[in-house]
Amino acid sequence: MPRLASVLPLISTRAVVRPFTYSVAEEVERGHVVDIRFGGARRRGVVVEVDVEAPEGVEAVSVERVRERLPPALLDLALWIAAYYGTTPGRALSLVAPAQRTARGERPAPAGREEMGGEAAPAQVTPEQRRALERIEAALAGGSGGAFLLWGATGSGKTEVYLQACAAVLERGLGAIVLVPEIALTPQTVGRFRVRFGDRIAILHSGLTEAERRDERVRIASGEARVVIGARSAVFAPVHGLGLICVDEEHDASYKQESDPRYDARTVAAKRAVLEGAVAVFGSATP
Repeated sequence: MPRLASVLPLISTRAVVRPFTYSVAEEVERGHVVDIRFGGARRRGVVVEVDVEAPEGVEAVSVERVRERLPPALLDLALWIAAYYGTTPGRALSLVAPAQRTARGERPAPAGREEMGGEAAPAQVTPEQRRALERIEAALAGGSGGAFLLWGATGSGKTEVYLQACAAVLERGLGAIVLVPEIALTPQTVGRFRVRFGDRIAILHSGLTEAERRDERVRIASGEARVVIGARSAVFAPVHGLGLICVDEEHDASYKQESDPRYDARTVAAKRAVLEGAVAVFGSATP
């Protein structure tokens, strides 16, 4: 008897709000991105449930190809976004599911990503920074996550707290995401993270080409890059074993996406931290 799964097609039409049943191989699990035939065309879909029963009188067809698997928390996050923000599951899943990728030869690194070793030692911290880091590290050690507001004026040293918190996360074998407003994603900001973490950093921003963005996602999903820095969409980076999410200048209006699927990256970051048992740090001079 074939193994059946519920698959949500990744299409934008609001008429499709439920999953459809397909036959899958034994190795397919919840969260796998698959190629399917839907509506006479080849589409991508996401497996949301396995070992289901086919509707009466319906013969399920097989998925055509099995692609990457999403981290379970990312799948749950997308389904929560669909319900919370009133969009379709397909549109919400398109935020977290990797775009279709074709095989290509080796290419140069994306602009702005050169190979670089890590920094020998972190900067000296102030007593205020040390107190903030101690609370963050205690939450990391507790393993149950938590949320913190890091108050400080521009130039007060919040970035150094993010850097050392990321280092503490890496020491535990976990990953980190640092969100910054698009306008603040300058070479100087990125450079501080790159000098500290070298090739373990990935960058996601609107200046990347589609191919560069896909390649960065592959590095993240494979574990090659464990620290992700980027604008609001970086909250959906496929980091496995997420331990920390930092949202710099959390008061900035650019964290809201106004087009469907609408979302506020600050709210999404808080929810993802809860789902993953991660620590969320929100930095601002004017919270």
